[in-house]
Amino acid sequence: MERLTTRRNLLRTAAGGSALLLARNATSRPRGANDRINTGVVGLGGRGTYLLSLALHRADERSDVQVVALCDVYQKRLNAARERAHARGHEPKLYALHQELLDHKDLDAVIIATPDHWHAPVTLMAMEHGLDVYCEKPMTHTVEEARQVARKSRELNRVVQIGVQGTSWTRWHKVREIVQSGLLGKVVAAQGTYSRNDPRGDWNWPIDAGAGPNAKGELHIDWKQWLGLAPERAFDADRFFRFRKYWDYSGGIATDLHYHIVAPFHVALENEHPTRISGMGGLYVYNDGREVPDTFLNSADYPGKYNITVVSSQVNEIGPPMVLRGTEATLHLGDEWEGPQGRDIDYARIVPDTPFKKDFMKKTGKDEIIVTGVGNEGDQKHMDNFMDCIRSRQQPNCHADMGYKVMTHIDLAVRSYREGKMYHFDAKDERAFAG
Repeated sequence: MERLTTRRNLLRTAAGGSALLLARNATSRPRGANDRINTGVVGLGGRGTYLLSLALHRADERSDVQVVALCDVYQKRLNAARERAHARGHEPKLYALHQELLDHKDLDAVIIATPDHWHAPVTLMAMEHGLDVYCEKPMTHTVEEARQVARKSRELNRVVQIGVQGTSWTRWHKVREIVQSGLLGKVVAAQGTYSRNDPRGDWNWPIDAGAGPNAKGELHIDWKQWLGLAPERAFDADRFFRFRKYWDYSGGIATDLHYHIVAPFHVALENEHPTRISGMGGLYVYNDGREVPDTFLNSADYPGKYNITVVSSQVNEIGPPMVLRGTEATLHLGDEWEGPQGRDIDYARIVPDTPFKKDFMKKTGKDEIIVTGVGNEGDQKHMDNFMDCIRSRQQPNCHADMGYKVMTHIDLAVRSYREGKMYHFDAKDERAFAG
């Protein structure tokens, strides 16, 4: 890969494709009822290894998935993933370059769990190769990249699932039914949190001693490939093993944690671009060289006349309660993410506002309603939804258009924080601007 190539040119190349790739897309082999979905995984760090385990579980349960290819720039991770797959009866081919994996014969789908700055390039290349894509959140590094991915998904009729497992839980589809029933009145605000407290420094994952571009054997890392079109720099183990701490490869709390809150609200309310977005916070405690804040909040106004606010910290585990506020009642939801105040709650409460208590009692026969079966259902349902949609050609629960609109909220909140400006988004022209 030429270092002088711009990110824009790389994305254009991936989005444009060649006659050969378009021909492959047009003649993708049909998947019969008994045909296995040949799957590859790109990026085999902690999350990628976990997603591999979900694909292997699906294969064990339904025998309709085969893991045929694995890719990582770090040989140690690649070897470990191969052993995991071998233990479950799969014989994947190993690749150091995702460009080569995407040419793997008879590949149907790819799971992407690279650092954020590679999400768009790999996703676009995969779609042009005729593949369906499961891409970890965030969908992309920037909203402009998200727009390209959403458009290409529509053009090529590719299934794209963004890795927000909560969108496949019963919880948020029940919440949507409640909202649409009118029991809350008009929803005017939603709020949530994803907070935790790690005194050692969140994202300070272990660093393998001796690993790097000059190492031999399984400790070798292809640093140039990992950087891609991020700014060129000498190998830095902290950046490689703890990439979420740096703006070049991540959006920090917003892209890692807040995406998990905003996306389900798009399921519950409406899937639309926000119109006005702000981000605030700071690096208040962690002094380990990281660039991203340890405490962050974002708030966005939506054209449906409601606001979504997310408040999080990595140095305090108690966040504000997760609620949807309506003109007539409020829906109280336990916080399934990290914080102890609601982690194990699997029910929700609908509580009427004081002026509407009598009407609420007449409608429901109760002072408040307890909604059960709305707890954390794990990640497997989301992977299964992706695999099912590969066969049905239906839109998955966190499809590319939703990923794009959530990314508008997330990325512009990051820009607002970094630039100290309020951001706006014109949905008609798909244009972001500060002001």
